[in-house]
Amino acid sequence: MSADAWPEIQSTKLDAARRQLETAISLLFAGGDAISTHTLAFAAFGILKDVAADRCSKNVLAVAEALAAAGKKGEFWKGFNRAGNFFKHADRDPDAVILGMPEEENEALISIALSVYDGLGCIKSVELQAFSLWWSSINFEGIDDVKEPFVSWLTANHGRLHADTRSELLELGQELLHLLNSQSAAGHVRNDA
Repeated sequence: MSADAWPEIQSTKLDAARRQLETAISLLFAGGDAISTHTLAFAAFGILKDVAADRCSKNVLAVAEALAAAGKKGEFWKGFNRAGNFFKHADRDPDAVILGMPEEENEALISIALSVYDGLGCIKSVELQAFSLWWSSINFEGIDDVKEPFVSWLTANHGRLHADTRSELLELGQELLHLLNSQSAAGHVRNDA
């Protein structure tokens, strides 16, 4: 076999985290496997958390810390890490079964990872932009510096943001991702928006 048949991978830690998040977002919006989505997002969060800690970016991790109830930080992290560690390790409990992990945890995990990613000053790809805009829209959070084609998408879909089912909301995310990807391919979306 030629050397070209087996290319070598080169990546920084932040590039790996970005790529894991992009794949997790694509899986999420496409209705892909929830465990794979969680595993990718959890791995990306782990990298980002470690980079933030190494850079002494304590304010970057404050987003996740703020989600923990006052005085119950340890309980928050135990719950937060439960599924990710279950999918990652089997040394102590090879026959265990996880119960009670709502798939919606994936959206929250991706959102927290993106908050750390943003705090590190990283430029967002189209997938990361699409998720951030979608997450803010369905949670009715303020969005700074809104641009086309998002404005048109938001105007056309404002009534759908109150969807009754998670699948309808994920479908909206998939539509937004396709729109931003097509605009990016046409050169109309900046990667740092």
